[in-house]
Amino acid sequence: MENLKPLNDLKRYLPFKINKDIKSECSEYSEDIDKYSPYSLSDCITSLLLLKGELISQVHFMKTGRAQSVYVDRKFAMELFNRVNYIRINNKPLILTAYNNSTSRTHKTKDGFIELTTTLRHLHEEVLTLLDSNPTYDAVAKKFLEKTADEWEIEVNAANIGGQKIRSREEFRAHPQGKALLQEDPFKVEKLNDRPAKPFNPEGRPLEGIKVLDLTLIIAGPSIGNFLAEQGAEVLHIANPNGERVPSNYIDTGFGKRCAYLDLNAKEDLQQFWNLLEEADIYVSSYAPHRLEEKFGITQEQVLAKNPDIIMLAHQAFGPNGPWQKHQAWENIAQAAIGSALDHGDAERPFLCPYGFPTDYGTGLMGTIGIIAALINRAEHGGAQKVSVSLARTGMWIQDQGVGPHPNVDEVIKFGLETVTKSHVSQNQIVTKTNYGEITHLGPIIQYSETPGRWDHPTPILGEHLPEWLK
Repeated sequence: MENLKPLNDLKRYLPFKINKDIKSECSEYSEDIDKYSPYSLSDCITSLLLLKGELISQVHFMKTGRAQSVYVDRKFAMELFNRVNYIRINNKPLILTAYNNSTSRTHKTKDGFIELTTTLRHLHEEVLTLLDSNPTYDAVAKKFLEKTADEWEIEVNAANIGGQKIRSREEFRAHPQGKALLQEDPFKVEKLNDRPAKPFNPEGRPLEGIKVLDLTLIIAGPSIGNFLAEQGAEVLHIANPNGERVPSNYIDTGFGKRCAYLDLNAKEDLQQFWNLLEEADIYVSSYAPHRLEEKFGITQEQVLAKNPDIIMLAHQAFGPNGPWQKHQAWENIAQAAIGSALDHGDAERPFLCPYGFPTDYGTGLMGTIGIIAALINRAEHGGAQKVSVSLARTGMWIQDQGVGPHPNVDEVIKFGLETVTKSHVSQNQIVTKTNYGEITHLGPIIQYSETPGRWDHPTPILGEHLPEWLK
């Protein structure tokens, strides 16, 4: 276990040392588990889970004086990357179809490739308008060939659609945005003010009594509340009643949460958001960079004025600095930008990581780790805390753990297409009754000797609950 380089690397970003009596271990490495990637994916995801487990155990120790052991099965850890394709509703598979629009994914340009995500209908329509094209695959492909990847990158981001040229690792790290990200830690915890310590509730599960206000979309941000709820946090997800959502994403990440509608454009709903925030311990947002600040005044300063003990998480695709700090991106766009599409494919056939969503779930775990570390900081030293993570920085951290020989691209493509187009079965699947029906899904991965993980709430229907805290 001590040979897990990524775990040792992650611990240096913690602002404190974990109690030496807390033990963690994982199953043995198998060469087949991530053989279609040059990255050390198994080590990376297992390390993130182990560190989350150790931090939860640190909280448990602070509350009870008892250490506990943590165990992670590598196979279950790798399944997390493709969690959505383990979901079945009333025994019918929920296959991810989010990228099926003609405007989405990888497009050949005059000189290379551009990567977009148009899962949401308005993004698809905005790309068609930008291209001045009809929606057929052939028409869209022909339009993208008219300009270079750099030209399209400028145009789609000027239109706030989100898309990046497919670059190599070397190209991205030489780019001003890559250089800016290399100055950032993969997760960062900052103290924002001086306040009295706020100890944990001495009763109940490790995160019992912790209130999480969740304004998140897609996968990385929503997974944070899901991961925190495993150990008893009360998570209230706020959904826009007029917003478009990807069903597979919110079903996957909704376990452990309640969900209420608030339209922040309405004065009374915005006021209710502030009322909720005043009682929250944690505020997590993953909307497009600066959108909530500019449109609704939900700035860091205003959040601190309303709740000076808050822990807030800033989640952006490309981090808080650099020329792309306002660029929107999803998993595939981040992978394309940082070199993953060329590390798994080649110059003529760029292909994303075939195991699923490493930057999404990886960033979700990075954010969760940062939040638990911030809670410990607040309990011991006081003060509001800020946690910063980004999709691209998580991907770069994975690359920094070592890049092995380039895999056989034909085999990568075959395996990748099978991974995302079929339903999967796992020994870690559980069945939960919900208002959608009986959902078969992956259970919590980390095993604890004293505080086993579980979700107290089934994944909710959007807007199912009132916008209020339970306790």
